[in-house]
Amino acid sequence: MAVDGRANGLRWRLQAMRRLWSPGARPEMNFLPPLPVAESIEGEVDCPGAGVEIDEERIDVNGWVAFEDGPTARVEAWLDDVPLGRARVGLPRPDLVGVKHLPNVAYAGFELGADLSVLADSDRFGPRTVKVVATAVSGRRHEFEPILLKIDPPAATAVSETIPTPAVAPPRDGVLRVLVITHQLTLGGAQLYLLDLLHGLRTEAEGKIEFTVVSSMDGPLRDELDEMGIPVHLTSASAGDDAAAHRGRVEELAAWLAPHRFDVALVNTATTAAFTGAEAAGRLGIPAVWAIHESFPPALLWAELEPELRAQAEEAVGAAAFAVFEADATRRIFEPLVDPERCRTLPYGVDFSTIERAREGFDRAAERRRSGLPEDADVLVCIGTVEPRKAQLPLAQAFELIAARHPRARLVFVGGRRKDQHTIVLAEFIEASSVGDRIELIPITPDVQRWYGLADVLVCASDIESLPRTVLEAMAWETPVLATSVFGLPELIDDGETGWLCEPRDISRLAAALDDVLGQPPEARDRIAANARALVEQRHSLPNYAEEMSRLLREAAGASSKREPRRTTSG
Repeated sequence: MAVDGRANGLRWRLQAMRRLWSPGARPEMNFLPPLPVAESIEGEVDCPGAGVEIDEERIDVNGWVAFEDGPTARVEAWLDDVPLGRARVGLPRPDLVGVKHLPNVAYAGFELGADLSVLADSDRFGPRTVKVVATAVSGRRHEFEPILLKIDPPAATAVSETIPTPAVAPPRDGVLRVLVITHQLTLGGAQLYLLDLLHGLRTEAEGKIEFTVVSSMDGPLRDELDEMGIPVHLTSASAGDDAAAHRGRVEELAAWLAPHRFDVALVNTATTAAFTGAEAAGRLGIPAVWAIHESFPPALLWAELEPELRAQAEEAVGAAAFAVFEADATRRIFEPLVDPERCRTLPYGVDFSTIERAREGFDRAAERRRSGLPEDADVLVCIGTVEPRKAQLPLAQAFELIAARHPRARLVFVGGRRKDQHTIVLAEFIEASSVGDRIELIPITPDVQRWYGLADVLVCASDIESLPRTVLEAMAWETPVLATSVFGLPELIDDGETGWLCEPRDISRLAAALDDVLGQPPEARDRIAANARALVEQRHSLPNYAEEMSRLLREAAGASSKREPRRTTSG
């Protein structure tokens, strides 16, 4: 319901309201002109609706809010007095354009998916109230009318049944035959991680390992695998919302896998596409080592699956011989599904040889001229596929707030996709921005190394990341990093020593962090860059990572005949 901020009679007080500015920031900064006397705020919570009944382990809170005096800095939600978290802001709302006449209304959307399973039953079930508060960059707050709803326990899933599990023989002739299951072969962090890992494993194993890759989507990395002599099997098998169809796809893939007699499966990501391949391997008794990159609670990660399939996905992950994570924060999310003794946190390795080849003879001034950037500019670069969780549009909004204070600053996004809605919206924002001539959007490119070299700072504004590859590569290039303090990033970056951190899903805090970083003297940036390089050299060695992964794969294959039969959810 749209409610004017002045007319809102609710005066409930939040028990723990954080300060607007983080330590070290300058609270006296004013990014916007003084507040106007007349106040105009409009907004609506679209979901959940009043009076609805929810029987899922998640709750979605979304809607829109627009302030007359600037963009929305953050939106927070509570279930009664229990925090649900901050919503993602700056989302496109084309339905409001031409209907509502407030600034930034085209990007006034917000969304939050909250995992209810982490709450005690006393905080979850029964009649509940959802409270939502929006805060503008000016500090003005807007309290939506509370939403009354009812949360019921989730419906019970089908009973599991035991199925026969063939024993898998130890590796033959000392050669480990590895089935690699991945979601896609496009350019992306998890895909490039896998490519580096396969290179590292082959080097470490000295010819005593063979791979076959199964992927549900083709892409440019297929050529790289072909050059390595690794066969690729493309399958359309992916988990959907129909249990019977899913079982058929699993059985079809299992029939293809059976004659190959794989010793162990390496499952890359916990996405629904990879789950189907892992389920097929499990049907054949092939033990799995899962590399899980996603820092989403299972209730959110597999939200598209019907309850029966979601339970089956949880069982498949729970049956893994080992689950490998790049951050402790991600591991803790999945420990309820996997025995902690079979969980490993291994900060993944970086191929420094590729980076050193790119750095050798790199001409920063020439690359800037080639890219149309002034040689004396302060260049902020954000590398990653344009999508909501990577917060490119909020980053552009934050840059717009502080650009006048830093006339030499430029912002470059590398990761646009043709005909992609999120890319189109970001491009439209840039075109309409008052500082649009200082913001550039570059398509996805395999040649990202040069962008690390010509940048002054890499910015990672994501609200969900386990341990982004771009951050590690920038640190290896001795390019300082400003990142949000989500999941594995605080485990990597010591704020003010090996990089800078700011809070996620808060445009005001992001703007303050940009302002602070751009104001740092060159010697401070150089010190942080040198510290970061030393850290990743010590912490993210690809040979060390490949050696440990090889050990886990061989241990899983050797122990496979001792494991209990797999169980699957009946239909």
